[in-house]
Amino acid sequence: MSISKMWKSKMNTKYAVIGTIIVTAVTVLVFVAPQTSSPIIMVPSTGWVSETEREYKNLLFHFSLIYPKDLQVREYDDGTSASTITFEDRAGKNGFQIFIVPYPEKQVSVEQFKKDVPSGVMENPINIKIDGAPATLFYSRDVIVGDTLEVWFIKNGFLYEVTTSKELESWLADIMKTWQFF
Repeated sequence: MSISKMWKSKMNTKYAVIGTIIVTAVTVLVFVAPQTSSPIIMVPSTGWVSETEREYKNLLFHFSLIYPKDLQVREYDDGTSASTITFEDRAGKNGFQIFIVPYPEKQVSVEQFKKDVPSGVMENPINIKIDGAPATLFYSRDVIVGDTLEVWFIKNGFLYEVTTSKELESWLADIMKTWQFF
């Protein structure tokens, strides 16, 4: 075999090996390497109820509510078993959020409360009902929002935590009256 043929053969083998390494590396990066988990943000479709109101329906958690049409609704899925749904006006002044997490207990434990409310503040708790489900309404504090109004309840194996700023108490109360499970 001539030197030029040997050299070409080695070069072809070298390129084949390099090509195999590249394909393997890309495969590992795409299919095996840990994926970064960034939240998936979804904008759900909603239906009109009147000129000023829309209906939000969540088929996964089997509930609906009626909210002011000027609020934008977003659903956040961060790849865990928890979900967050936000309702907020464009200015960011009026809004509320619903945090939902699987919860097998009948009552909220102290541990769960401390986990979800780092301030540990629960002032003036009042027992109410949300479409027949026992709920607790209370005031709390959040480092970002400030003084908050919260409504927590458990239904069908899920803990629902509805939060807004304290000043929006009566506004949120009107919205929560429309909450229905189906």
